[in-house]
Amino acid sequence: MRLVSGFITRVQHIVVLTLFLFVAACGGGGDGGGTTPSITILNPTSSFIYETTSTGVRIGGRISGSGTVDVVNTTTGNSHTAYVTYNADNIGSWFADVTGLVPGDNLITVTAYDNNDHSVTAVDSITIRRPLQPLSLIINAADSASATNYWTDMHSFNASHSIAIFADGTGISTTGNVLSEDAGATVTFTWSILGPDAIQINNCPTCSFQQITRISGSLGEQQFLGQVETVNGDGEIALHAFFLNPGTL
Repeated sequence: MRLVSGFITRVQHIVVLTLFLFVAACGGGGDGGGTTPSITILNPTSSFIYETTSTGVRIGGRISGSGTVDVVNTTTGNSHTAYVTYNADNIGSWFADVTGLVPGDNLITVTAYDNNDHSVTAVDSITIRRPLQPLSLIINAADSASATNYWTDMHSFNASHSIAIFADGTGISTTGNVLSEDAGATVTFTWSILGPDAIQINNCPTCSFQQITRISGSLGEQQFLGQVETVNGDGEIALHAFFLNPGTL
């Protein structure tokens, strides 16, 4: 009986050891350990190109089989820190704040490494494009007839002073001083380029906006920042935030 009992005990130990080795080989924990890595860019878009006038943008997406990600702007050589998390269902996500974007195309490459010896990788990439003329990204439409949205200055007196800018050199604006008055009726205007990130409103002394400079942002981001000059030449050094609204003025 002692011999049989000893044999059974040894079999139990072998079974436990085998299960332990099987679990270790399969990997574990919240980072998809031991599996082939994969990574996908989903934010700010799943497309291959994203346009912005900003010098920085947050990118991110899904990941599996990896807890380590390298993010490199291959255009400038700058590298950025990526943060990786996994939820209770072992679904992973990652993000990185990419800064120092230069005008033109910035090719951003993200590389996920496996959790063993980093010998297996997965790669995805996105081109972040900063135009040489940033104001082009805030133009609402080709002309007033094709417009489907407009901008509202959220820093104005009652957050209702609005403007729409069209590629044909025309636009629509509310009237009244954005710093001290309620928005009045809408009027049409013409505009011209002051610089790569600035516009001048022409022949419309009652328009809420006489100049908008230091423009950054885009239709895709649904917001832009700009320093405004309003009726009577009033203005602020602080940038105003403009938000995109559906519809027409």
